Amino acid sequence: MKNLILVLFFITNIYAQTLQPVAFVSAKDFSGLWYEIARTYNAYQKNCVASSVEYRLVAPLEYKVFNRCFKSVIGGERIEYTGSAEPHQGESMSSIDMTYFWVFTKNYNVYYLEADYTYVVVADAGFKQVWIMSRKPTIPQEKLNEITKYISASIDLNTLIYTPQDEEGRHR
Repeated sequence: MKNLILVLFFITNIYAQTLQPVAFVSAKDFSGLWYEIARTYNAYQKNCVASSVEYRLVAPLEYKVFNRCFKSVIGGERIEYTGSAEPHQGESMSSIDMTYFWVFTKNYNVYYLEADYTYVVVADAGFKQVWIMSRKPTIPQEKLNEITKYISASIDLNTLIYTPQDEEGRHR
């Protein structure tokens, strides 16, 4: 019995530290341009700077997604790829199925969302792929500290790559 209680305590403690997706994300309010502030490593963004993503609403619950960045230097060679996104289930964009090249679909969740839709954290369920994004190309340090503290139980913060941005947002 003692072992069962310890196991239940351990499982409850792990679950309590696991971030859950936000309850509801409005497709309309989430749409638009987001600047990448930080991300974890992923091969398709290797050497990207001034990264941004635009979620363009093309139907009530469907986005056309435009990913853009420059290779290595702001203003250099532009890299772009497009995809689509729709809710994983229901009418909330808190869990999104992203599809690229018509066949590659992956689920991402919104784990942090400022009430006015100015800052967001999007990640896969295992927090292997994480993006901290802002409506502006920069973020106040105190807000970034708040966000990273919030996600710190789910990710090694040393794995975050901070994205150089044009502070005026001219390159998107």
